[in-house]
Amino acid sequence: MRTYLTRENGRNPLKIKFVPDSRRDIGSGYEQAWQAGRIDLAALSATDLRYGFFEYPVDFIVDDHAFLAGEQIPLIDIMFTLGSSLQSLRTTGSAEIDFTENTYVIRLELTVAQVQFTSTRGVLTPYPSCSLDEYMSGVRSFITGGVEYLELHHPALARNPAMISLRELADI
Repeated sequence: MRTYLTRENGRNPLKIKFVPDSRRDIGSGYEQAWQAGRIDLAALSATDLRYGFFEYPVDFIVDDHAFLAGEQIPLIDIMFTLGSSLQSLRTTGSAEIDFTENTYVIRLELTVAQVQFTSTRGVLTPYPSCSLDEYMSGVRSFITGGVEYLELHHPALARNPAMISLRELADI
């Protein structure tokens, strides 16, 4: 289990983690090609990597509210989405974390130095929140950990342009 969390005044307002599962590294439809050695992870498109591989349980918890709780989602996709949310928060003050496989959306809104979170699964009051610095640090740590884990277990990924873009997105 890989857990990336930040602390503020002794509390854990933000926790993002994934649980690697090698049985979920290769998406359906790719198994035979993988077993035959016909898949080169260094040459796969960003789209293939984002939606066809490495579906792991992911938790995304803010102020003890689980926006994601062990949901099987493509790790590379959530890393790209979280990295993009950093850019959106800095430039527009808001961001969305959405999921291709369903209509669920987590909305982020910057208010002063706090990031407030809402979702399409209901309204929470008070809004779960964390500081912008906390969010940026937590997301960067999550992406760094995810990239390191994937490249350690699948070294060819280090040469894939999508992984290079992911590192740049998170400033790692």
